[in-house]
Amino acid sequence: MSDKETRTSVAKAIAPIAWPALAMLIVANTGSVAQLSDSAEFGLGAITVYLLPALLFLVPVAFVSAELAMGWDGGIFTWVRTAFGDRWGFQATWLQWIQSVALYPSLLSFAAASLAAAVGRPDLAANGLYVGAVVLVVFWLATFIVSRGMGATAKAGSIGLILGTIIPVVALILFMFIWLGDGRHSDTPLALKDVVPPVNGLASLALVVGTFVAFAGLEVNAVHIRHLRGRPRTYAPAVMVGVIVILLMYCVGSIAISVVVPTDVLNLNAGAAQAFDAYSTGLGIPSLGNLLAAALAIGALAASIVWVAGPSRSLLLVAREGYLPPRLQKVNRADVQTPILIVQGLIVTVLALVFVVLPNTSTAFVVLQDMTVILYMGMYILMFASALKLRRSKPEVERPLRVPALWLFCGAGILAALSAIILGLTPPSQLAKTPLLAYVGIVVAGVILLAVPCQLIYHWRRPAWAKAFPQSDLASVEPAPPTSVEDVLLDPSSLHSDAPDVALGEEDVDGRPVETDQTLATDPSKGSPHTGEDDR
Repeated sequence: MSDKETRTSVAKAIAPIAWPALAMLIVANTGSVAQLSDSAEFGLGAITVYLLPALLFLVPVAFVSAELAMGWDGGIFTWVRTAFGDRWGFQATWLQWIQSVALYPSLLSFAAASLAAAVGRPDLAANGLYVGAVVLVVFWLATFIVSRGMGATAKAGSIGLILGTIIPVVALILFMFIWLGDGRHSDTPLALKDVVPPVNGLASLALVVGTFVAFAGLEVNAVHIRHLRGRPRTYAPAVMVGVIVILLMYCVGSIAISVVVPTDVLNLNAGAAQAFDAYSTGLGIPSLGNLLAAALAIGALAASIVWVAGPSRSLLLVAREGYLPPRLQKVNRADVQTPILIVQGLIVTVLALVFVVLPNTSTAFVVLQDMTVILYMGMYILMFASALKLRRSKPEVERPLRVPALWLFCGAGILAALSAIILGLTPPSQLAKTPLLAYVGIVVAGVILLAVPCQLIYHWRRPAWAKAFPQSDLASVEPAPPTSVEDVLLDPSSLHSDAPDVALGEEDVDGRPVETDQTLATDPSKGSPHTGEDDR
C-alpha cells in the first residue's frame, strides 16, 4: 500500500460520523427477526415485555459502555482487565465470544425453519434431525466463506441486513395492517388492557429472556463514539432514536406474528415464517409467503457470516497477548483467524446435537437461548462492575462522556442481568411438562462447560505464548472485521476489498501469518487498541 493510500485509509477510518448514522448502526447491529417469536407469545403485551428491558438494560448498556469507550481503547477486555486484572479481562472476552458460539445453533435453527417454509414443508421445522443438519451445513458454509477474507464478510452483512431484517419486518407490519384493515380475525386480543401481559409465575415470563438476547451487543457500537460528530452531546439522541426504532420494530413485529399465529401452534424458531404463510395464504398470495420465507433464510445465512467472523476476531486480539496457545494465534493468507474458526465450528457441531437429543425443536431453541443469555449477562455484570470501580480507582482518566448517577445506571443494569439469569433457569410455560430440575441441570451444565475452560487456560498459560508472534504482527489485526452495516452507513466504498481469496487454513511454511496490506488506523499517541497502553 502506498503512502497516499495509507493516508487515505487513515482519514476514512477517523472521519467523523453524524448521530443519525450511529442511530442506524445501533438498529442494524441489534435488530433480529429471529427473536420475534419469543415475544409473540404475549400478543399486545409484547410492548411491555420489550419496554421494561429496554429501559432497565438497553439504555444502561448504551451509556455505561460509551463512558468506558471514551476512556479506554480495546473494548470489554481492556475495561475489565483495567478494573479487575488479567484473569477477569480474559473471562469477559471469553464470555463475549462463547455466548455467540452458543447462539449460532438457535439463530440458524430459525434459518432452517424459514427454509422449510420456503420450499412448502413447514412441518420440517419441528424435525430435530432436519434442523440440526441445516444448522451444521449453514454454519460450516459460513465458516468457509469467512476464511476467504473480509471482503466476502462485508458484502454478506449488507445482504443480511436487507433480506434478514428490513424486508421481513416491513412485510410483517404491512401484512398486519392490511389484514386488520380488512376486518379479519385476530388470534390475539388487541384491547388496551392487554398491553400488560398476564403474569402467572416465573414460567409465564420465562420467554422474556429472549428480549435480552434481542437487545444484547449494543456495547460493540460504543467504539464509534470517538468519531461521532459533536460528541458527547450528540450521543444521547443517537441512542434514543436507535432505541425507539428497535422498540417499534420488535413490538409491532411481534404483534404482527401473534395476530395470525395462535399461541398453541407457535413454533419458537419459526414464528415469522408461520406468520408469512398465514398472511399470504389468507390474502390469496401463497407464493409471496414462500418468497419472504426464502428471504429470511438467505438473510440468516448472510448475518451468520458476519457473526462467525466478528467475535472470533476479538478473541484473536486477546490470544495475541498471550492468553491462548500459539496454535490458536495463527491466521491464514487472507489474515483470517482460521484455527479459532475451526474450534468454534467444532463446538457448534456438538451444540447442534441438542436439536436431535431433546424432544422437540422449540425445547432445543429455548435451552440454547437460555445458555446464551446467562453467558452474556455474566459479561455485562463484569462490564457494569468495572465501570463502577474505574470511576473510583481511575478518576484521572479523561472521559468526555461521564454518565450522571453512574451507580443508578450500573445498578439497574446488574439487577436486569441477574433477573435475566433467573428467568433463563426457568422453563417457559410452553415447556410445562419439562421437569424443572432436569431443565436447570441441562442449562447449568452447558453454561459451566462453555464458561469455565478459559479459567483453566489462564491457569496453564505460558509466558512464551505472548512471544509467539512479533508485536509488529498485531498491526495487521483489526479489532473486528468490517461489517456491511458500517460500510454502508460510514463508507460505502469500503465494501470493495482487494484482499486475496484464500481457502480455510492456508498459512506460510512456518505457520506464521502472512504479511498483508491490512493495517489498523490508530492514533499513535494512544497506542494500539489491544496493547493496554491506555491502562498503564
